[in-house]
Amino acid sequence: MVKRPIVLGVSGASGITLTLKALRRLTELGEEVHLILTKDALLTAAYEVGSDLGRAEGFLSHLSEKQRELVTLVKLKDFTARIASGSFLTKGMCILPCSMTSLAAVAIGLSDNVLRRAADVTLKERRPLVIVPREAPLNAIHLENMLKLTQMGAVIFPPVPAWYMQHQSLSDMEEFMVNRILESLNIEDLDYKRWGDR
Repeated sequence: MVKRPIVLGVSGASGITLTLKALRRLTELGEEVHLILTKDALLTAAYEVGSDLGRAEGFLSHLSEKQRELVTLVKLKDFTARIASGSFLTKGMCILPCSMTSLAAVAIGLSDNVLRRAADVTLKERRPLVIVPREAPLNAIHLENMLKLTQMGAVIFPPVPAWYMQHQSLSDMEEFMVNRILESLNIEDLDYKRWGDR
């Protein structure tokens, strides 16, 4: 049986710590990940987390050697990448975080880079596409694009804190959000505290 990887796209919106936690969580679970980073994602990562993340390889430095073996870095303009074809089987794709530019491009089918092409492939093949938008407040164009993508089958998953869980730290709150996001990709064995757990 072919092992299907997860496609993780990272655009230039704020929230890179969520990306790192998702990448770490997926690889801890033994999931293969095809990672695509936009130029703006690298700029944001360097600003929010540290200069080592100004290069794609910097994301791998936050993983163990065993975890790094599960990650394939995909160049943004490499249209020969396997994830640019629907015949390459994946479990689905998450864009985390997703800028309004990337969201708009995916909504209109603009496949001018591999992140957007992979999202288009995910939609056309009817695989799970989870979009984590980072913007507030939202204008009518943002909402229309989100509605359009929802109608195409995508899941729009804003990174909204779950205050009812009474987390003791921002990191705990982020971990909860990441686990919820990954559940939308049908990732199994996510062992974390849910509402009602004692």
